[in-house]
Amino acid sequence: MKTIHKHRLKVGDEPQKIKLSPEGVIRQVAYSPHDQHLYLWAEVPAGSLIENSKTERCFRVFMTGDGIPDHAVFVGTALDSLRPESYHIFELTE
Repeated sequence: MKTIHKHRLKVGDEPQKIKLSPEGVIRQVAYSPHDQHLYLWAEVPAGSLIENSKTERCFRVFMTGDGIPDHAVFVGTALDSLRPESYHIFELTE
């Protein structure tokens, strides 16, 4: 059995570590203009608790035109429907 966990990301230049099961698969990224936050949803095995996950995975948000390191793996793009902004989420694998 599986479940979906939701995580909030901050817009900025700093990588962000998220406790996430190693088997976790990112299924969706979105920007909420209401609270001005980015979110990602990950499919994980049911019963895996965010607090107990021992794996920290590293993500970073890039803006359009930013340089992206070769070791970054694309996760998804989220659009701000109220402003001309796009947020590109990558997982940093090194």
